[in-house]
Amino acid sequence: MDQENWKLLLDYLSAQEQGNVQELADLEERLQNWLRKDPQHQHELDQAMWLWQSTAMAPQDESWKASFADIQTSLQTQRPTRNKIFRIWSAAVAAVLAAIAMFILFNKSEERLLPTHQTAWITKVSGPGKITNIMLPDSTEIWLNAGSSISFPNNIKQASFRSVKLNGEAFFKVKRDPKHPFIVHSLNIQTRVLGTSFNIRAWGKSSPEVTVLTGKVAVSRDSAGLQSKAIHLIPNQKGICDLKSGLLHLENVEDAHSAIGWSEGKMTFDQTPMEEVFEVIERRYAVKIKTDHSFKPCKLTAKFDNVSITEVLKTIQMTLDISYTINKQTIYIKGGKCN
Repeated sequence: MDQENWKLLLDYLSAQEQGNVQELADLEERLQNWLRKDPQHQHELDQAMWLWQSTAMAPQDESWKASFADIQTSLQTQRPTRNKIFRIWSAAVAAVLAAIAMFILFNKSEERLLPTHQTAWITKVSGPGKITNIMLPDSTEIWLNAGSSISFPNNIKQASFRSVKLNGEAFFKVKRDPKHPFIVHSLNIQTRVLGTSFNIRAWGKSSPEVTVLTGKVAVSRDSAGLQSKAIHLIPNQKGICDLKSGLLHLENVEDAHSAIGWSEGKMTFDQTPMEEVFEVIERRYAVKIKTDHSFKPCKLTAKFDNVSITEVLKTIQMTLDISYTINKQTIYIKGGKCN
């Protein structure tokens, strides 16, 4: 994979972590266009994801440092504006990773740096406004919420531990296999199961939650892939990991099935902060919402069952006394007050 496509991949992963819906949609389209150009590109992407996931060791000689030195010199001679700093560093990191990747993958004298049996990682993405159903090779079924992605090794069926990585939200129906536990890494937690159905909600700006519908799961803090003391969940219970303190706690829920309402096109808000409501709407309808002031103190309690975005906006209009206009995929909201 060349430097330009490394940068594309890093920009995509960054936009996904930040929940930038519009940028994510654009980057996903570019990534899909690149994949369609040549069947070999999927293999290159899998190799890149393997390198990203497995944190391969950098070469021990000095060959890659020259590239990094050139990047540093380039950065020092430029005077980037604030809104360009992130992209410049993204390009810098992409260049370094590309140099390392090319050295590791193509320098025959250093082939020992790669494991003898490489494991390719496969990444599936659900773009804004889409819900994607995925069947893993081990017969585990996954529903991936809009704006989410999941990565898994191509040999997951034979692996001792069936590990996957989730960014966003997904509902899992895990194929039971007592000899091969299923582990989901998401934000700062890991969820370990044998065979069950559960929902994981792990968006970057809010505390991750695991809600169990059937079976039993163990949820623990995830530090460098190591499991800490776990809490055990049974049906109609959810585990929450506070992002600030890192503490795990358990809550009982009346109806665990409501946690997967999104998979049926439903949205349920119960005293939900409006900033979070706007993020859900952006992912669900593939739009961008812009407001003329902060709605941080405001909260919304409402239920929507497969309705149009116009119906959603009308409800918010009546609740918060806002006005809005729609221009293509951007919604402009003015005024409003908290009840």
